[in-house]
Amino acid sequence: MKILRHASAIWKGAVPTGTGTMTLGRAGQVLPFTLKARVEENAGTNPEELVGAAHAGCFSMALSSLIEATGKAVGEVSTTAQVSLEQKEDGFWITEVHLVTRGTNQDLTNEEFVELATKAKQTCPISKLYASAVITLDAALA
Repeated sequence: MKILRHASAIWKGAVPTGTGTMTLGRAGQVLPFTLKARVEENAGTNPEELVGAAHAGCFSMALSSLIEATGKAVGEVSTTAQVSLEQKEDGFWITEVHLVTRGTNQDLTNEEFVELATKAKQTCPISKLYASAVITLDAALA
């Protein structure tokens, strides 16, 4: 049994602080988002939405850091994560994550952005955490 949830997180500027906005589910409700607070206060979000938003945010931060390390302006990086859960005997497992990231940056070519995004997928801590899942990436400059 698969359950699909959608969540996205958007950061602007240089290396982010972990705050931004999060869009939840089908209703498209936009909420202020601070990852630490949502985890500590058990904000009532579905677990898969929280995983999706955390992954989207973590990936956006990893990509922003890599762009900044090149000495080029970061601009805006936005990432959406679609998370697939599968029910197994011992609970729900994350089996697939599809990351879609877009960047606005006048200093990078699309090829450079895709290369940095691919590297961010390999270095993002949450991507490493869910290494057993199939993580796909669609990256492009907006």
